[in-house]
Amino acid sequence: MSHISKIEVAITDLEALKNACHRLGFEFVEGATTYKWYGRVVDPEKYPLPEGMTLDDLGKCHHAIRVPEADYEIGVVRRNGNYLLLLDYWDSKLKNRVGENGGRLKQAYAIERTLREARRRNFRINESRTEHGIRLTLSA
Repeated sequence: MSHISKIEVAITDLEALKNACHRLGFEFVEGATTYKWYGRVVDPEKYPLPEGMTLDDLGKCHHAIRVPEADYEIGVVRRNGNYLLLLDYWDSKLKNRVGENGGRLKQAYAIERTLREARRRNFRINESRTEHGIRLTLSA
Protein backbone atom coordinates (compact mmCIF):
# COMPACT_ATOMS: atom_id res chain seq x y z
CA MET A 1 0.00 0.00 0.00
CA SER A 2 1.25 3.42 -0.90
CA HIS A 3 1.06 6.66 1.00
CA ILE A 4 1.75 10.26 0.14
CA SER A 5 3.68 12.46 2.51
CA LYS A 6 4.00 16.21 2.59
CA ILE A 7 7.46 17.54 3.35
CA GLU A 8 6.88 20.05 6.15
CA VAL A 9 8.63 23.23 5.06
CA ALA A 10 7.23 26.49 3.74
CA ILE A 11 8.40 26.68 0.13
CA THR A 12 7.85 30.24 -1.04
CA ASP A 13 10.82 30.76 -3.38
CA LEU A 14 10.66 28.61 -6.50
CA GLU A 15 14.12 29.72 -7.68
CA ALA A 16 15.64 28.61 -4.37
CA LEU A 17 13.87 25.25 -4.77
CA LYS A 18 15.29 24.88 -8.30
CA ASN A 19 18.76 25.67 -6.96
CA ALA A 20 18.28 23.18 -4.12
CA CYS A 21 17.40 20.50 -6.67
CA HIS A 22 20.51 21.33 -8.68
CA ARG A 23 22.62 21.22 -5.49
CA LEU A 24 21.38 17.66 -4.80
CA GLY A 25 21.62 16.46 -8.39
CA PHE A 26 17.83 16.34 -8.84
CA GLU A 27 16.02 17.52 -11.96
CA PHE A 28 13.38 20.23 -11.55
CA VAL A 29 10.75 19.75 -14.27
CA GLU A 30 9.04 23.10 -14.68
CA GLY A 31 5.41 22.97 -15.80
CA ALA A 32 4.98 19.23 -15.25
CA THR A 33 1.32 18.52 -14.49
CA THR A 34 1.82 15.04 -13.03
CA TYR A 35 4.40 13.28 -10.88
CA LYS A 36 5.10 9.56 -10.67
CA TRP A 37 3.92 7.75 -7.56
CA TYR A 38 2.51 4.31 -6.84
CA GLY A 39 -0.78 5.65 -8.15
CA ARG A 40 -3.21 3.08 -6.86
CA VAL A 41 -4.11 2.74 -3.24
CA VAL A 42 -3.98 5.21 -0.39
CA ASP A 43 -5.61 4.49 2.94
CA PRO A 44 -6.39 7.99 4.29
CA GLU A 45 -7.13 6.58 7.74
CA LYS A 46 -3.72 4.95 8.05
CA TYR A 47 -1.85 7.58 5.99
CA PRO A 48 -3.73 10.89 6.20
CA LEU A 49 -3.62 13.06 3.12
CA PRO A 50 -2.00 16.47 3.42
CA GLU A 51 -4.48 19.13 4.51
CA GLY A 52 -6.67 20.32 1.67
CA MET A 53 -5.79 17.38 -0.59
CA THR A 54 -8.21 14.78 -1.92
CA LEU A 55 -7.52 11.39 -3.46
CA ASP A 56 -8.24 12.94 -6.88
CA ASP A 57 -5.45 15.48 -6.33
CA LEU A 58 -2.75 12.83 -5.93
CA GLY A 59 -0.38 12.55 -8.85
CA LYS A 60 -1.24 16.08 -10.08
CA CYS A 61 1.14 19.00 -9.70
CA HIS A 62 2.39 22.29 -11.10
CA HIS A 63 6.02 21.14 -11.32
CA ALA A 64 7.86 17.90 -10.56
CA ILE A 65 11.24 16.89 -9.22
CA ARG A 66 12.99 13.83 -10.64
CA VAL A 67 15.48 12.10 -8.42
CA PRO A 68 18.14 9.91 -10.08
CA GLU A 69 17.68 6.17 -9.48
CA ALA A 70 14.25 6.66 -7.88
CA ASP A 71 11.14 5.18 -9.48
CA TYR A 72 8.82 7.92 -8.21
CA GLU A 73 8.98 11.71 -8.32
CA ILE A 74 8.19 14.64 -6.06
CA GLY A 75 5.15 16.72 -6.94
CA VAL A 76 5.40 20.48 -6.45
CA VAL A 77 1.88 21.77 -5.83
CA ARG A 78 0.94 25.44 -5.48
CA ARG A 79 -1.40 26.07 -2.51
CA ASN A 80 -2.23 29.38 -0.81
CA GLY A 81 0.87 31.21 -2.05
CA ASN A 82 3.25 28.42 -1.04
CA TYR A 83 4.38 25.21 -2.69
CA LEU A 84 3.80 21.79 -1.16
CA LEU A 85 6.21 18.97 -1.89
CA LEU A 86 4.39 15.65 -2.20
CA LEU A 87 6.09 12.30 -2.51
CA ASP A 88 5.40 8.63 -2.10
CA TYR A 89 7.80 7.17 0.44
CA TRP A 90 6.93 3.66 -0.75
CA ASP A 91 9.92 4.17 -3.07
CA SER A 92 12.82 3.58 -0.69
CA LYS A 93 15.33 4.94 -3.22
CA LEU A 94 13.46 8.25 -3.26
CA LYS A 95 13.24 8.29 0.52
CA ASN A 96 16.97 7.61 0.86
CA ARG A 97 17.96 10.36 -1.58
CA VAL A 98 15.58 12.99 -0.17
CA GLY A 99 16.21 12.06 3.46
CA GLU A 100 13.97 11.21 6.37
CA ASN A 101 11.01 13.61 6.31
CA GLY A 102 12.68 15.31 3.34
CA GLY A 103 15.60 16.42 5.52
CA ARG A 104 18.20 16.67 2.75
CA LEU A 105 15.85 18.57 0.45
CA LYS A 106 14.68 20.87 3.26
CA GLN A 107 18.28 21.65 4.22
CA ALA A 108 19.24 22.35 0.59
CA TYR A 109 16.22 24.64 0.18
CA ALA A 110 17.04 26.51 3.40
CA ILE A 111 20.64 26.97 2.24
CA GLU A 112 19.61 28.24 -1.18
CA ARG A 113 16.96 30.54 0.28
CA THR A 114 19.51 31.96 2.73
CA LEU A 115 22.11 32.41 -0.02
CA ARG A 116 19.62 34.30 -2.23
CA GLU A 117 18.70 36.64 0.62
CA ALA A 118 22.34 37.14 1.67
CA ARG A 119 23.34 38.03 -1.90
CA ARG A 120 20.43 40.45 -2.13
CA ARG A 121 21.74 42.19 1.00
CA ASN A 122 25.36 42.12 -0.26
CA PHE A 123 26.66 39.86 2.52
CA ARG A 124 29.86 37.90 2.09
CA ILE A 125 29.17 34.18 2.30
CA ASN A 126 31.35 31.36 3.53
CA GLU A 127 29.93 27.87 3.06
CA SER A 128 31.58 24.89 4.72
CA ARG A 129 30.68 21.27 5.30
CA THR A 130 30.38 19.87 8.80
CA GLU A 131 29.67 16.38 10.07
CA HIS A 132 26.00 17.41 10.39
CA GLY A 133 25.60 19.14 7.03
CA ILE A 134 26.36 22.63 5.77
CA ARG A 135 27.36 25.71 7.76
CA LEU A 136 26.85 29.18 6.28
CA THR A 137 28.70 32.14 7.73
CA LEU A 138 27.48 35.56 6.58
CA SER A 139 29.28 38.84 7.14
CA ALA A 140 28.70 42.41 6.05
